[in-house]
Amino acid sequence: MAAVNLDNVQGDLFSRGFPKIKETYYFFSIVPGKEKDFSTALAALGNSGKISSLKKVLDDWVKVDGAPKNEIVPVSNALIAFSKTGLDKIQTGLTGRGLDLDNLTTSDPAFAAGMARDGPENLNDPAPTSWDPLFNASPIHGILKVAGHCQEIVNSKLDEIKKILGYPNIIADIAAQSLPTSANSRVDGQVRPKDQGLNGREHFGFEDGVSQPLLKGINEDAAFNKDTFMPRRGRSPHCGEWTLQNVPRGWWKAAFSSFASSSKTFRGLLSSPRNSKMELAQTLITVVQSAPIVLFPDQDATSDPVASNDFKFTNNNVCPLAAHIRKTNPRDDSVFTRNARIVRNGIPYGSEFSVDESGKRGLLFACYQSSIDNGFQFIQKIWINNPEFPEAPSTAGFDPFTAQPPNDGQLHITMFDPSEKKLDTGLGHFPKLVTMKGGEYFFVPSISALTGTLGSA
Repeated sequence: MAAVNLDNVQGDLFSRGFPKIKETYYFFSIVPGKEKDFSTALAALGNSGKISSLKKVLDDWVKVDGAPKNEIVPVSNALIAFSKTGLDKIQTGLTGRGLDLDNLTTSDPAFAAGMARDGPENLNDPAPTSWDPLFNASPIHGILKVAGHCQEIVNSKLDEIKKILGYPNIIADIAAQSLPTSANSRVDGQVRPKDQGLNGREHFGFEDGVSQPLLKGINEDAAFNKDTFMPRRGRSPHCGEWTLQNVPRGWWKAAFSSFASSSKTFRGLLSSPRNSKMELAQTLITVVQSAPIVLFPDQDATSDPVASNDFKFTNNNVCPLAAHIRKTNPRDDSVFTRNARIVRNGIPYGSEFSVDESGKRGLLFACYQSSIDNGFQFIQKIWINNPEFPEAPSTAGFDPFTAQPPNDGQLHITMFDPSEKKLDTGLGHFPKLVTMKGGEYFFVPSISALTGTLGSA
C-alpha cells in the first residue's frame, strides 16, 4: 500500500485537525473578470507555504504535545477550499483543461446543489432568507480557515494570504456579518476556557480526538481500528492526486454550518425536576464523561484506550436510542455506517453562558468527508432528524443536540427504565437546542492542485 504524501494533504484533514485556541473562517468572492488572475494568484499561494500541509500540522502537534503543561506553543495554520459556485468561477478562467464539474450532479448532488438549496430541501434547515446576512448576501466562492494560538497571529496569517490572493482587487469580502463577530466576511471562534472547570474539552464533552475516526495511513493506533476511516474511490473535479492511499484524485468535501445554541432551553431541561442529571447525561451524549456509558455508567474515562473506545449500544436504559453519540455513529458494521464517517474540526463561538447569559453563542461546525451525500447529509437526514432511527421496539425520537425537526416543530426522546420498558413521558417535548444560521459545502483540493490544475491559468 502506497504511503500517504503528507506534504500534499491540507493539514486540517485528520482526527486532531489544527492545534488551536483561536480560529477564523473567512469567506470571500472572486471579483468578476478576475478569474484568470485568481488562478495565477492561487498558484502563488500554493508555492508560498502559507497553506498548511498535514506534515506541518503533525509536526506542530509534536511540539504542542511535548510542551510543559499549560505552556502555549506559538502555532498558526491555514486551509483553503471552494464552493461549487467557486469552482464554476475558477473554471471560467482556466485554459487548456476543464475541471470535469458536470459529474458532480450525479456523483454528489448535495455538493453540486449547495447548502442553501440542499439544507431546506433535505435537512429541515430554515430558508436562506432567515440565515445570518453573511451567508445570504452574495455568493461565497471560497473559504480560508485560519487557526492559531492567539487572535493576533490568526489575523496576521489571514492578511498575508489575502494579500497573495490579490485582495481587494482579485478577491473581495462578503459585505455582511454573522454576529457576534462584528467584522464583515468572517466568523471567529475559540476553544472553551480551561479556567472555568471545562478542561478545554470540545463542545460535546469529549477529550480531543476521542470522538473522531482515525485515518488509515495517518493514525496507526490498533486500539481504534474499528473506527478507522478511508474515503471511498469515486469521481471528483480534476484536481490532482493528493491524500490517502488508493484515492486517485483530490476528494475531500467540507461542510460548514453555523449553529446558534439555545443555552436557556438547555438550562431549562437541566432545571426540570423530572430530569435527573444522569438522565440528561445519558440522553445528551454522556456530557459528564468521555468513556462508553454502557461500560462505565458511574465513572469518567478509563486509562485503557481499547476500553475507552469500546462503545456498545446494548442497553437502552443506560444509553437511550436517541443519544447523540448513538444517532451519529451507530458503531455497527453496516455499509451505511462505514460510508458515513466524517472528521469534525469545528470550534465554538461566542461568550460562555456563565459569563454572559444573554450573549450569542454556538458552534462553527466543520466536517470533512469524501461525499456530502454519504457523509454530512446522510447523518443529518437519515439518522439525526429521523425519529425512527435506530431501529427499535419503539420510536427512538430526535437527536436532542442537533436535530432540526420538520416545520420547526418540537423534539421528543424515548426513555426506558432498567427493565427496558418504555417510559411514556421521556424528557417530554421541548424546542430544538440549536438553530442553523447559514453555511456552505466546499471542495478541499490538494496542495499540488493549487499550483497545478486550479492554479494553471
